[in-house]
Amino acid sequence: MAKIKRKNILIIGAAGFVGQALVKKLLSQPGNLFLTAQSKKFKCSGAKVFYGDLTDKKFCQKIVRGVDLVYYLAGYKKNIAWHAKKPFEFFVGNLKPFLNFLAAAQRSKIKKIVYLSSTIVDYAATEQKTIDGYAWGKYANELALKSFKAQNKIDTVLIRSAAIYGPGDNFNPAVANFIPATIGRVSQAQGELVIWGRGLRKMQFIFIDDLVANLVAAQKTKKDFFVVGNPEVMTVNQVVQKIIGLSDKKLAIKHDLSKPDKSSQLVKFSNLVKPQFSLSQGLAKTISYYQQKNG
Repeated sequence: MAKIKRKNILIIGAAGFVGQALVKKLLSQPGNLFLTAQSKKFKCSGAKVFYGDLTDKKFCQKIVRGVDLVYYLAGYKKNIAWHAKKPFEFFVGNLKPFLNFLAAAQRSKIKKIVYLSSTIVDYAATEQKTIDGYAWGKYANELALKSFKAQNKIDTVLIRSAAIYGPGDNFNPAVANFIPATIGRVSQAQGELVIWGRGLRKMQFIFIDDLVANLVAAQKTKKDFFVVGNPEVMTVNQVVQKIIGLSDKKLAIKHDLSKPDKSSQLVKFSNLVKPQFSLSQGLAKTISYYQQKNG
């Protein structure tokens, strides 16, 4: 009987929040895993790790050798305050590495590329008040991927994701996004919690396990574009109230009306795999993780 060839899977950005969750899932499935990381502090038993920087063209050429499938999860990201403060830095920080990777990929034997983008690109090009360098960089990468596909015989899957949260997220208050930042603030607050604006902005999210399920399913799909997320919609006030309740805290919500409310940006999803976790379930798991880590 002929030996079945195991698929070689490369995960770019394996040390990040999404990357580590995807690696954990794929280690339990058939295939050879190859990972990229910038810091040698990142280790992974059961996979080969390439340490380097995607701004190095030779590094990009090295990591694509013999690869069948690529998950491109890397991104230069902090939070919107940073992205708006240094938009060009975050734009280039996302675009340049991806262009180097695509240049190497078109001379490889890669069969499929799965690129993780974000639903924020829907309004990145039309938002006039704030230039979000990260969002613009993601949007530019989407255009680069489309032009790449038009010229090369390599399948591509573009996945735009709603805001991701869950165990393993970054809770550093200096760079954390809305849910992890709020969990941290609630944990530290005494008596009251201040929210910018009226808290009426409507938001959508996706729990990390649900995102990973969609990324894994992208291996076999014939379609090239998906928008993934949980259709459940909640206002800022509702999310904050849930976090307060699940954290077993008694806090009054105070609104700072000197700060503007951000506009709601709701989208329709076309998930490959239906979400399994409600926001309440996902928040409970995330808060439990945070409390254990900071207990």
